[in-house]
Amino acid sequence: MKKVSLLIILLSFISLEAQTVSTDFEASQGNRSAEVCWTFTGVSLSNKNNHKPISGYSARSGTLKTNKSTYEIKSPFIQLANGNITFKTKLHRDDGTRTFNIYVDFIPYDANASDGEDLSNIISGSTYTLSTPHSSVQNVSIAVPSALANDGSAYKVFWRFESPSGNRSRRIIMDDISIPGNYVSDPSDNCKPLITIPDSDFDGLDDNNDQFPNDAARAYTVSDNGFRSIAYEDLWPSRGDYDFNDLVLAINEDKVYDASNKIKEINIQLVVRALGGDLIQGFGLHYDGLPSTSIQSISGNSLTTGGINTAANGTETGQSFATIILCDEVEAVINRTSGAFFNTVPSNPTGTADTIRVQIIFSNALNASNFDDASYFAFKDRDEEIHMKDNRPTDKADASLFGTIDDATNPSANRYYSTANGLPWAIEVSDGFDYPAEQKDIVQAYLKFGNWAQSGGGSSSNWYTRETGNRNAANIY
Repeated sequence: MKKVSLLIILLSFISLEAQTVSTDFEASQGNRSAEVCWTFTGVSLSNKNNHKPISGYSARSGTLKTNKSTYEIKSPFIQLANGNITFKTKLHRDDGTRTFNIYVDFIPYDANASDGEDLSNIISGSTYTLSTPHSSVQNVSIAVPSALANDGSAYKVFWRFESPSGNRSRRIIMDDISIPGNYVSDPSDNCKPLITIPDSDFDGLDDNNDQFPNDAARAYTVSDNGFRSIAYEDLWPSRGDYDFNDLVLAINEDKVYDASNKIKEINIQLVVRALGGDLIQGFGLHYDGLPSTSIQSISGNSLTTGGINTAANGTETGQSFATIILCDEVEAVINRTSGAFFNTVPSNPTGTADTIRVQIIFSNALNASNFDDASYFAFKDRDEEIHMKDNRPTDKADASLFGTIDDATNPSANRYYSTANGLPWAIEVSDGFDYPAEQKDIVQAYLKFGNWAQSGGGSSSNWYTRETGNRNAANIY
C-alpha cells in the first residue's frame, strides 16, 4: 500500500477544515454516472415506493446472496475526519428472523493503481446487522476509525451486503449517506485524488513547507539573527557609576509559529557575558498584558535558591501578568576565574558562563502583537527590579523606590526607570555589545550615548557601532 496525503483544494466540498461528503441520490435521478466518483456494483438507483427509506431515489441492490462482494457501493476518495458515517437502510420487504449484514470498510489510496484503489489492503471497519422487522427504516451510525481520521491520507468508504443464511429474494435499500471528511476525488483523473502533496498533520501546509509535518500546532521557526545584548546598571534608583556592565546578557530567541502565523512556542538561549558586582541576583521575562494562563509550560530556567514561587505552568505566582524568572542566582550559571568582577576588568582572566536554554509553550498560539510589551528585567532583592526605560515593572516591584534619588518614574504618565533627563538603567543593543570596562561611565566609552538616550532614541541611533567618533576604546572592556 502506498499512502499519499493530500492538500485539500477540490470543488465546493473543500476547505482546510473538515466538511461532510453526502448524497441522497436525488440529484442524479436514477443515473448512477451522475453520482460523480461513486461506484456501484450490482446496485441501481430506484424511486420505487417500497425501495424508499424516506422519499425519492435510493440505492437498491439485487437479491442478496452469501457472497458479500456481489453488491457493492464505493464512495469517492475522502480525507476522513473524526465523526460518524451515517446512512438509512432497510430491506425492500421483511424476511422474518433471518440475518442480513452490511459491511462498512475502507479502501486506501494507491498511487500505482489505475483507479487509485488499494484493494489488497482493505481496512476493516464495522459490520451492521439489520434489526427486525427488516422493512423498517434503520438509522445506522458507524464511527470513522481513529487511526484513519485526519491522518492526511485518502480513502474510499466501501459498503458490501450479505445474506449469510442463504441467497434470498430480498434487496438492500440505502439512502441519505453522510461521511465526515473532505472530498478529494478528481473526476478528470479517473477519480483519483486531485493533488498528492503531503499534509500529514492536516494543518493546511504541505509537508514540504512544514518544519513540523506531524505537529498541527507548529509549522515553522523564525530565529533571531545572532544574539542581541541587554546591559544593566545595578545601582538604581541611584545613577551610580553608570558603566552598564553590572549584568550583560546575550539573548537569542527562536519563535515557533503555527500554520496561521501565530506563535505557539518560544525557545530562548541566554548567556551571562558580564557581572560587574554582586548586587544583581537574577533576571526574568515579563509578558506585560498577557495572562499567566496563556502559558502552558516552561522548562530549562535556572531556579536554585528556593525563593521563587511558581505555578504549575512555571510562571511566577502573585503576578497580574505572565512573569518568568529565567535565573534566580547568577552565580550558579557563571564560572569565575578570579576577583569579584566577572568579565569587566580587562586585566583579569576571562570567565565563562553556562548557556541557559528556556522553552516556553503557550496554551494557545498567539498573535505576534501579544508580545509587543514583553521585556527582560534584572533584580537585586526580588522586589528591586531594573527594567528598560518605560517598561512597566511586575507586581513584585517595590513601588516605594520610584521617584527616589535619581529615578524620575511617574506611573501616571507611563514613565518608568528613567532619570529626569531621560537616561535609562538598562539598554538593549540589537547585536553584540562591547560594554564599558569596570567603573567607566558609558558616556565616556560611547561618546554619543547621552545624545541618543536623552532624545529617546531619535538621534545617534548608531551610537554603539565602531563608526568614527562613536567610541573611546580605552574605556571599553
